[in-house]
Amino acid sequence: MKKHLKNMDYPLLVIILILSLFGLVMVYSASFVEAGLDPSINDSGYYFRRQRTWLILGLVIFFFASMFSYRSLRKLTKIAFFVTVILLFLVIAGMGHTVNGATRWLDFKVFLFQPSELAKITMVLYFAHILTRKQDRLDNFFQGLLPPILLLGLVFGLIILQPDLGTATSILMACGIVLLFSGARFTHIFALGGAALGLVILLIFGAGYRRDRFTSFLNPFEDPAGEGYQLVQSLIAIASGKVNGVGLGSGVQKAGFLPEAHTDFILSVIAEELGLFGVLFVIITFMVFMYKGVLIAKRAPDHFGRLLALGITFQIISQVIINLGAVSGSMPITGITLPLISYGGSSLLITFATLGVLMNIAIKGNMKRGYVEESEEDTPTQRPLRSVK
Repeated sequence: MKKHLKNMDYPLLVIILILSLFGLVMVYSASFVEAGLDPSINDSGYYFRRQRTWLILGLVIFFFASMFSYRSLRKLTKIAFFVTVILLFLVIAGMGHTVNGATRWLDFKVFLFQPSELAKITMVLYFAHILTRKQDRLDNFFQGLLPPILLLGLVFGLIILQPDLGTATSILMACGIVLLFSGARFTHIFALGGAALGLVILLIFGAGYRRDRFTSFLNPFEDPAGEGYQLVQSLIAIASGKVNGVGLGSGVQKAGFLPEAHTDFILSVIAEELGLFGVLFVIITFMVFMYKGVLIAKRAPDHFGRLLALGITFQIISQVIINLGAVSGSMPITGITLPLISYGGSSLLITFATLGVLMNIAIKGNMKRGYVEESEEDTPTQRPLRSVK
């Protein structure tokens, strides 16, 4: 335990605590009006207390995951993938819980669980594991790359059926980063990237509601009371905040105007109440997190640790990019929450678990500087990964 604490990456821990505590404050600010006026709740602190409970539990999970050797996760990869696929099947097989027209949750009575959140870490773990194991076969597309791509396609398809294009796209982006630094051929990577982009475009224009969302983000004021309503209200919140904001807790848009103010569009509330400075604080903090994640990957003791650290880091960053794009009108609205800041139990717990794994990789990397630790050989033939700048 003493060695564990000594080698923790405390700057990473500080970043995580800053974002999660800031998120707790903003969840209360964004939700107390709605929670107080909702006759079924009638309690302005309802969402705050639930988020606080998830945060405390999440921190416990984080510290446990940070002590659990990330190398041991390789043995759990197949089980984790199987469980994830089963849960995703249950969601679309009639057992899913529907909220706002989307069936993405399983109702466990005590809380709602979103299996697609589990899929985020499961697919990153699977890709890091399988691409490390197949280092000597990555030049062969059919033996090295096709099997994991097909399984990624299965998970992607199950999430699309919920429907949840945003989460499915963020998983594609994170797995793409793992693939990029795995040592696979650039020609294969570019071909797969082009195919993935084409698939996403096809899915957008292949469904009426997705097409309407896409076109509405291009000009939301054409239908401000319909498809463009949420984005128009978000833009009003952002414009109202200007540079300094209207003051914490003093925002107007959360009072029945902006849907999902404490979840998907919490950044709009931040922009209205804390202004440009509040938004820059969030962006800069996540940029520092990305820098730390890449640095941890660079110092990881082995191939698997490097790929896993990159996957976890860019899984979170991809969500941030998609969320920022949605609330600002520069990307279609996809229903992606802002990691560590938006309200949500399963999202917060899974995020803390993945960050705990990232911390463990950092700890093992710090330990490596002091002594050579016993480790299993990843593959009979090792090749150097592409450098992480």
